Amino acid sequence: MLIEYSKHVMRLGYHLFELSSEGLRLHPNHLKEMECAKGHSIMCHYHPPCPQPKLTLDVTKHSDTDFLTILLQDQIGGLQVLHEDQWIDVPPIPGALAIIRRDLLQ
Repeated sequence: MLIEYSKHVMRLGYHLFELSSEGLRLHPNHLKEMECAKGHSIMCHYHPPCPQPKLTLDVTKHSDTDFLTILLQDQIGGLQVLHEDQWIDVPPIPGALAIIRRDLLQ
């Protein structure tokens, strides 16, 4: 199941790179030809509910180093964005993917 999901995410990533290239008024394969789409990693984090949340360990504050992150959150969520020096929760939307682009695209 994970391999099949991974194939679909890769296709989505390629399509997003094409759209981003076109949005920059470049040839649709420009970012792909620059090898921006090269590489692929999958990270899975599962944190079962804990009666004492302050005792749990979690993913530390970080910035994704990939060119593009495609994130599927569960109902627990956990995604935050840094806005004006404050971490703000991004509530999960059931069945939705969060598309996170790195500063490299700016």
